Amino acid sequence: MPPAKISGSQAKAVAPYLKSAAGPLHSPPSQAGSQAAAQVTPGEERRRSYRVLLRVRASIHVALQGKPVTFDTVTLSVSNHGALVVLKQSLPCETRLVLEHSGTKERVACKVARIAREMPEGFHIPLEFDSPAPNFWRIAFPPSDWRPHDDL
Repeated sequence: MPPAKISGSQAKAVAPYLKSAAGPLHSPPSQAGSQAAAQVTPGEERRRSYRVLLRVRASIHVALQGKPVTFDTVTLSVSNHGALVVLKQSLPCETRLVLEHSGTKERVACKVARIAREMPEGFHIPLEFDSPAPNFWRIAFPPSDWRPHDDL
């Protein structure tokens, strides 16, 4: 699927995968030719899948300077295509790693999708799965036609 179109300022900060992570939480996934996609307002993102705010303990297995390292982490949000995790240190963009779900011990290959943001609790690092993994998080994501209520 081709990457979603985003504004010029967002394009500089976002890698091809997690373009969806930079936008509003409940933007609809991209659907070519659909009315929902045609009604996207300027500055709003189109997503491949919904992100869900979910804290899941996980481990990151990565080789740094040729040595295998494991970090314990927690997710901030998850999707079929990846997650946003918090680490005490940053990882370079495009770093290849394996994410392990602590509850199921299932592993998925992924990469750091864009530059991490430093926050008070640590670095927010967006991860992109090599291929969609809709069952990795063991949750049911909203259907593609789901829309949030405006009164929330």
